[in-house]
Amino acid sequence: MLRTTEPEDIYKFEWPSNPVISPDGQQVVYERTIAVKENSYETHLYLSDVEGKTRRVLTSSGTKNFNPVWSPDGKTIAFISNRAYGMQAWLLSLEGGEAQCLTKFRQGISSIVWSPNGKTIYGLVPVVGNSKLETFHENGTINEANSEQEQEEKLWREGTKRFHHLYYKNDGIGFHKPYKRQIVAINIDTRSFVLITKGPFEVNQPDVSPDGKYIVFSSSTENQNSLFGGQIYRVPASGGEVELLYSDSEASSPSYSPDGKWIAFFGNHADQRELLVIPSDNGNVRCLSEKYQDTLMDMTFTDMRNLRYALRPQWSNNSRYIYALSTREGRNEIVRFSNDKNDDRPVIIVGGDRAIFQFSFDREEMISIAYSTVNHPGKVSAIRIDETKTVDCKYRYPTEAFSQLNVPIFPENEVRLDDCNDKLLSELIVVEPEVFSYRSVDNWYMQGFILKPANFDPEKKYPVLLDIHGGPHSAYGFTYFHQLQLFAARGYAVIYTNPRGSSGFGVEFTNAVHGDYGGKDMNDILNGLEYALQKNQYLDENRLAVNGISYGGFMVNWLISHTDRFFAAVSEGCISNWISMYGTSDIAPYFIEQEFLGKTEVENLWKFSPLAYVDNVKTPLLLLHCEDDLRCPMEQAEQFYSHIKRRGGEVELIRIPQSSHGLLQYGKPKLRIARLNSMLDYINAHLPVEDFSNLVITKKQ
Repeated sequence: MLRTTEPEDIYKFEWPSNPVISPDGQQVVYERTIAVKENSYETHLYLSDVEGKTRRVLTSSGTKNFNPVWSPDGKTIAFISNRAYGMQAWLLSLEGGEAQCLTKFRQGISSIVWSPNGKTIYGLVPVVGNSKLETFHENGTINEANSEQEQEEKLWREGTKRFHHLYYKNDGIGFHKPYKRQIVAINIDTRSFVLITKGPFEVNQPDVSPDGKYIVFSSSTENQNSLFGGQIYRVPASGGEVELLYSDSEASSPSYSPDGKWIAFFGNHADQRELLVIPSDNGNVRCLSEKYQDTLMDMTFTDMRNLRYALRPQWSNNSRYIYALSTREGRNEIVRFSNDKNDDRPVIIVGGDRAIFQFSFDREEMISIAYSTVNHPGKVSAIRIDETKTVDCKYRYPTEAFSQLNVPIFPENEVRLDDCNDKLLSELIVVEPEVFSYRSVDNWYMQGFILKPANFDPEKKYPVLLDIHGGPHSAYGFTYFHQLQLFAARGYAVIYTNPRGSSGFGVEFTNAVHGDYGGKDMNDILNGLEYALQKNQYLDENRLAVNGISYGGFMVNWLISHTDRFFAAVSEGCISNWISMYGTSDIAPYFIEQEFLGKTEVENLWKFSPLAYVDNVKTPLLLLHCEDDLRCPMEQAEQFYSHIKRRGGEVELIRIPQSSHGLLQYGKPKLRIARLNSMLDYINAHLPVEDFSNLVITKKQ
């Protein structure tokens, strides 16, 4: 007999990710992450052939095994693992034998790539200034290395910290140590290594030219936030002078063409990512995505992404086409762009109602993808693409109706490579959302979704939870969402929409929230709620609750200070005061200057702050906030809480320890479950219900 979803299902999910296809296009290595009872996660590597006939586990040691990269001959996989000496590079021969440790850097290594001749691996290693690379003692034991690392971490935690850069912290990472990642070359045979770059700024995302002579990378300056990209540079693979190739916008993810003549990369302009190419020996940049108005990255909002990667543009072997991941109208698709000046037509290669979050291309015809659908948390598959069967990307203006509300998955010749989540889903009642469209302010068309309650009875009336995504430049889409399934399992109908500011609906739509937080975006959300209430008689308009995180938390605070429509509200990782947010968030001031069109004077920021209207709040409110949140710091919740509490309002504050802004996706499993239970308990406790037969109330043991 099927059962409804429980918070503890966190321990039963399997999150597949990062499929990497072999050079011959015949095998795929991918990652599989699970939550474990020790209140953490384990990630291991799996290998499958592209026909889905064979599957085997590649790693069993350590708890973090990720970033697999194939050797050029396809016989060896290099990867990062914490099985010994911290996070190091390891080599695994597919011809047999145990994985071999390649590096022993005291600060670990990341972003590894092979040289074209297979004799060298390049990676990023943290270095202080112009000092030498720090390594563990050659004859030291693993226990001694662990002890040294623990002591070093203790000294860092307990010591004073001195900063002179504008951006000195990152959510989920913490305060920056006095290290900058630099490129290191490691000889496969001798294990000897050479430091290639020694600049004052951090290096990101290195890629090696096909002839092995150069390494291209991105790097941000002292007062830039590396999260938004930087400049594009190259350096001789043997070391030497660094050359600046591109500096006009925040750039990231450089990728050499197979013929070595071009470098493709992404550039950011006010929340819009562009696909750019530049001659590899320097020259004029060209934009290949001028006729593509949607978002060239995975912006889908869900709690089913444990690991995310910055995907590079991926080239075809003839250097004619470039493939990129895109978010468009709630779907993540693979889009092909042409490097031919006479062909500026972007086309969709892989798509449909799903959220693709990673893909790998063999440069000929095989693509492997990791994706989720509305009824499945995560799959890995292989697809043989047909360049003659593509879908044109036609720009839809916000005033135009959606051409399709549902799109079948394509291509149809997909081969499943994994079995993740199948056993769990065979036990669960999974509610599939209904997608709808409605008109809002300016006659703009909006996209929304409704989850009916599990065990739905059309003769009953159900309470409604309005859920608001973060960002604001993310988007709800055709993907599995554990939290929303959980509310449906408890007898709530869930309504969630993509108001202006959401990604995947065109540049004008995404940028429309700039300088107008809490304006037309609020109207979009409320108009979607009203439309759903009018069209669905089973929704009880007198029992409405609201929940949101990050930007969604801001919007919850804004809504309850401007309306008394909701019987209860949950505001998580929220924003209440843009003035203090400007000086405390890890992405400010850049983010706030962008979002408010440079108008960051105190009077303007206060006008858009929910705290300015806190005296109007009458809705019972639960504030959920993580103590290690550096994106929307704890003080944002504290201010709102103190002002409401002082004047006698009904408000509770839950502080979640040892958690960052990313608790929703990769926080400790035990705390993720506690978070979900807190939300459910608070809303259930305030629900004005006379007949409890519609609801499922779980008693705590």
